[in-house]
Order: sequence, then structure tokens, then C-alpha cells
Amino acid sequence: MLLAVCHSARAGWGEVENLEDLSDLRGKEGNLLWAEADVAQLSPADLDTIAQEFELHPLAVEDAVHTRQRPKLEAYDTHLFAVLHELVEQDGQLEAIQIACFIGQRYVLTIHAGAERTLTEAKRRWARIPTDHQHPSFLLHTVIDVVVDDYQTIADRLEQEMEGLEEIILATPAAPIQRQLYELKQRLARLRRYVLPGSRVLDWIVDPDTKKPFSDETAALFRDVHDHMTRIGEQVRNVDELTQAILDLTRAEHAEALNETSKKLSAWAAIFAVGTLIAGIYGMNFELIPNEQSLFGFLFAIGLTVLCSLVLYINFKKRDWL
Repeated sequence: MLLAVCHSARAGWGEVENLEDLSDLRGKEGNLLWAEADVAQLSPADLDTIAQEFELHPLAVEDAVHTRQRPKLEAYDTHLFAVLHELVEQDGQLEAIQIACFIGQRYVLTIHAGAERTLTEAKRRWARIPTDHQHPSFLLHTVIDVVVDDYQTIADRLEQEMEGLEEIILATPAAPIQRQLYELKQRLARLRRYVLPGSRVLDWIVDPDTKKPFSDETAALFRDVHDHMTRIGEQVRNVDELTQAILDLTRAEHAEALNETSKKLSAWAAIFAVGTLIAGIYGMNFELIPNEQSLFGFLFAIGLTVLCSLVLYINFKKRDWL
């Protein structure tokens, strides 16, 4: 199902009742057409009709339907094609919802996989755009700006969560937070998976040698979004580095605790080994001085065991092994 609205200087935004009039409406000077469709509600016939009405490239249509594309921005003869992603948190993980945008002469078409939240916010911002600024490049900038703002919110939330774990581990180095750290790193990895490619997608805007299909004023807005995306990428890297530092600290603490346990076990093993050695020697089947087969020999062996064990105990205690 395709929802289309048309904006004109006199009437403002209004819904398009007959979708077959789309090509005529976008062809009229002064009109700006925006259309939205959920890919789950589109049949192959609907896709063919939309592709014909908007003169879309077949490869772009294919990428819009197969909703596992990477963030990208491609230029075709009749339109631009951009792929963005809305991120939602489900069961403690970040899941991506694809938004495919076709930007042509006096129209913007979005085919998405359930990204109502992003598009609702974009439409709310479009209503505040001055009339002289309402053209396709501004609408695309608004959608990208909403997505980037959403990424910033997620990055800030992950940073706050990381700082909370940092406080816990500094107060209690042996705290069991490995699971929380692992889940945090998973979400960071998923966010980075879309932030860094998104930043590279916008790199062409700051390239002075690239011919821009929009005005200098719009290019400045895109540069601002690019800077914002770059800052988010740096924030994600910083949070990831701090998370790794916390993980290294917990590993070092566990290794130190294991080392302390190993030292104690080794010390006690050495103490008991002395008694075992003496008992083994005096229990051998041959006559041994002093005073063979006498009570003194038994007491002498016991005393020697106690004395050696005590010496070892004091020595290990001084070395802080016990």
C-alpha cells in the first residue's frame, strides 16, 4: 500500500487520492511529492507500478525490497537512492529497520520495513520547514537528520551504561559484570556497523570535486549531519575502548585472584609435603637411627615434621603466600 501526499505553494500538503496521477503531479512545476510504502504491504504488481510512475532504476528497486542492505547513497540517471537504518532495541539487542529513499525531480519516495517512528518524526519536522526550502534534498536531509539524532540517543545511552559499569568495577573489582559488558559490546558493535558506513556515505558531500545534485545551502546542512555522524563514530570508538579497558581490568583482577589462590595452595602443599617426606623415610623397611624401634624415634620424627612445617609456614607467611 502506497501513501502519497503532494505539496504545492498554494495548498500546502495534501493526500493524493489517485495514485495513477503521481507522475502527472510530480511533473507540475511547484509541486513536491512525498510517498511512503511498507515493503511488507507491497505486491510485485505494486512495485512495478511504483517503479513505472517514478521511473526508478531496477537495481535500486531490488535493493529497496531486499531489506538487508548496507548504508549507501547511489546516483542514477533519474534519481538518487539512499539506504538508511532505524535502530530499535529488542531483547537487549539493537535491530535494524531499513529505510530506502528515492530522491528525484520534485519527489521523495521512501520504502521501509516498519520504520514508522523515524518517518513520523521526519514528517513532523517537514511541517516546520519554510515553503521556499521544501524540495527533495531538504526532505532527504530531514530523514537523515532524524536517523542520526536517533543514533546519538543510543550512543549516549550506551555511554551512560558503560560509566555505570565502570563505577561498579572500580568500587568492587571482582564484581560479576562480564555478561553486562558482553551485551554492551554487542550493542556497540551493531551501532558501529551502521554509524561508520553512514559516515562514509556522506563523505562525498565534503568532497569539493564531487558534483552535488542540490544547492550550496542544502550542502551545508548535509555537512552538518556528516559532522554529527562523525562525532557519533568517535563516541562509539571511545565507549568501546573504555569497555575493553573495563573488561581487561576484570580479567586482571580474576588473574590476580587466581594467582593468590595458586600461591596459597602451593604453600600448603609444600608444608604437607615435608611431613609426607619424613613419614615416608621413617616408614621404610630398614633400621634407621636414632634409636631404632623406640618411642624416641617416633617422637623425633613427629617433632621434625612439626618443626619443618612451622619453618615453612613462617617463611610463606612472611612472603604473603598465606
